[in-house]
Amino acid sequence: MLRITKQAAQRLLTARTERGYDERAGARFVRGTSGVGLTFALAPETGDQVLTDSELPIYVAEDVTAILSNSVIDVARDRDEPRLVLRSQADVPQPS
Repeated sequence: MLRITKQAAQRLLTARTERGYDERAGARFVRGTSGVGLTFALAPETGDQVLTDSELPIYVAEDVTAILSNSVIDVARDRDEPRLVLRSQADVPQPS
């Protein structure tokens, strides 16, 4: 099952505010033009996997569930700017 690091959850909260969504919106991972994309939604769509173990709801669209099932969403620095990245769960220690 998809995991999200605390740093990634914080980045998603910041992105939600920057994009003008209020605290009711959850992050929704969808199929994008070049892989997995991110949007925000007030509720999951039919078939979405719902994760509630972070500070905001996470919705994973049915067509990307398999892609993300063994992944961790984390944060990496790109020119000193934080960006979300996908990592294999084998590469990221389990939270304690």
